Amino acid sequence: MDLPFYDISFDIIMSRTVSIRSAVFGVQAMAVLSLLGLPGVSDAQLFGGNGLLNRKTEAPRDLTEQQIGLPTPVTGRVEVLKGTETTFEIRAETKTPAASVEFLIRTFPSAGKIVSLTSNPNARNRAIVTYFADPNTSATSDAFAFAVRYRNGRYSSAMRFDIDLIDTQAEIQVDKEVDFGSVMIGESKKQEITVRNLGNAVFERQIFLSPPWYLLEPKDGKLTLGSRGSRKLTVSFRPDMMGETSYFLSLSRSSAGTTKLLGEGQDPFSIVSGEVELLLDSDDYSRKGEVILKNDGTRPLLVQARGSARLQQSLEEEYVLGPETETRVPLSLGSTDTAPFDGMVQFSLKNGYMKTARVISAVVPGRLEIDIPDSINTEVINFGKVEAGRSTERALTLTNRGGIAVPLEFHLPEPFRMLNDPGAQLAPLSSVNIAIGLYPVASQRGLVDVTMNVYGNEQSLPVRLLGNVLKGAGAAASTARPAPAVQPLQGLRLSTGAPATPKEEPKPMSVAALNSVSDHSSGGESKYGQGAGRDELWYKKLSVEEREELRSPLGHITRAAVERKLNPDLRRPEDLSVVSRSADSLTIGWTAPKDSEGVRFEVELGGMQVAEGAIPTKVWVPYQKVNYERIDRLVKAEIKGLAPAASYELRVLTLDEEGRSSPPSEALLANTDLPMDWTYIYIFFGLLVIAGVIFGIVKVYSARRPDVYQARFVDS
Repeated sequence: MDLPFYDISFDIIMSRTVSIRSAVFGVQAMAVLSLLGLPGVSDAQLFGGNGLLNRKTEAPRDLTEQQIGLPTPVTGRVEVLKGTETTFEIRAETKTPAASVEFLIRTFPSAGKIVSLTSNPNARNRAIVTYFADPNTSATSDAFAFAVRYRNGRYSSAMRFDIDLIDTQAEIQVDKEVDFGSVMIGESKKQEITVRNLGNAVFERQIFLSPPWYLLEPKDGKLTLGSRGSRKLTVSFRPDMMGETSYFLSLSRSSAGTTKLLGEGQDPFSIVSGEVELLLDSDDYSRKGEVILKNDGTRPLLVQARGSARLQQSLEEEYVLGPETETRVPLSLGSTDTAPFDGMVQFSLKNGYMKTARVISAVVPGRLEIDIPDSINTEVINFGKVEAGRSTERALTLTNRGGIAVPLEFHLPEPFRMLNDPGAQLAPLSSVNIAIGLYPVASQRGLVDVTMNVYGNEQSLPVRLLGNVLKGAGAAASTARPAPAVQPLQGLRLSTGAPATPKEEPKPMSVAALNSVSDHSSGGESKYGQGAGRDELWYKKLSVEEREELRSPLGHITRAAVERKLNPDLRRPEDLSVVSRSADSLTIGWTAPKDSEGVRFEVELGGMQVAEGAIPTKVWVPYQKVNYERIDRLVKAEIKGLAPAASYELRVLTLDEEGRSSPPSEALLANTDLPMDWTYIYIFFGLLVIAGVIFGIVKVYSARRPDVYQARFVDS
């Protein structure tokens, strides 16, 4: 239980009163005395009845306020930072330093608040005040008043205590300049920036940087520094263009709080010329050029190359650029690519940096070339020996290697004559077969040596024609038929399933089909019947097995109209079948041989070759109106321009890059559909229109009514 306290006052010299707080043992003391066998508490007196230390033991009497007196509060002044909590002391002047004083806040501060007021355990006339200054106040000072008293005494008058409010201010200091040096575009470089707060306030700032500067640390961009604190910022420089660049990072309004970031973007590599023109190579008739890449750095670079589809085949996937050297990248367009070109080629690093060069090239001009079969050169055609009054023929192929059509003009002296019309001009990347005949008159003898000239644009191709005319054996009269000036003797039509009747006039074949037919008098030696000659009994020389192999689906013994060189290593197309049909087209499909990416295919149709005064011969004729589509080994061909409701025999050959062919596929018989008859459709729509008109007339007539007149008012 609590021990009672008594205030014992007594006078000393100089009339000063000392208040001593003493504790009397009370009940506990009495219990101790009882145990010792001493007299009762009411009669007991310690130390001879004079009390402890010869003092009185009875409770002190109550003092008046006048007797207690008043302590004096002491004014003061203190400095406090805004936004901070500060502890300071207030005190009172008392009679003695050990006097116990009570403090009372009379007036509270207005620019802050007193958090707590506690007594000082080491000095009873002092109190500890905890004060918090409002950080948002604009006041520069604050004050409060307090009063003091002795215990159970009267409070003194209030005394003012002043507080000076000091604005908190952060003083930021950073390096004046941070240089990142030269950095290649696409790469990055990191630097640390030390930020110090020399002020007396907490510093908070959200940092934002613009490219090519990036803040790595702190990741959230929020910088917080306490008073006298410091922190390091990590900044990365990733340039995206060449040249010097700078950025001012301001953390405070003062110059000491602003740093200048410096850096230079260095081009990892450059293209010497931004535009490259591909020039024509007269040797192989391709167009070539090169792009020059320069590496200005001190280490090698690996660049990836990408170009337009037509250029990609001449590019490598990657190129290594040596340090401080130039690397030449060749570009080319193949000899079969003759169109004008305007494209791009891109060179890039793995980090995404890219440079582009423009590539241009004019169209390849037209150029004529002559190819003479079974000849070691293209300048001489030897017709050999021929009897006077008879004739012999030879062929040549005229090719346009350029991308522009070439107008054709021929100068052919007698006794040589051209047996077909090659046309007025030769289209780009196309060829035409020209048949030339030697027709000496009956009276002509001896050697024939003339020069034929082929003109195209500014080009002139001379061809020397040689022949030896001998005296004809037998009768003097010539049995040779006269040679036509331009048109050939042969005609060609496609078979519809039945041989032509003698009354039917043979259809003259087109120039495209005629150019693909090479009619040699000697005939072909291949077992597949290459080279359709004029020998009406050509198949008599074949065995029964060879005849059956050449027999078409309709039962005709058919041979090729075009002489081909056979490639025994090239496999024939397989699984030939009809995919779809219409009135004027057929779509067929087949399986290409394995490892046949570089080959092409050609479709041949069975046709009837008709010669004047000769028996019609069934031949395989290449057909040009075909659109091919290939997906892996599956090939489809759409054959257009066919007659409706007709039967066609067809087969497919595989050709390599040199024009040599595989054995033909199995022959296929296919029929086109009947054409749509629009007559009944027109009649139906006509009747529908007439019915609509009649219905409209009836509807209008039935809607008519006679005029009715009514009286508004009727008399009763």
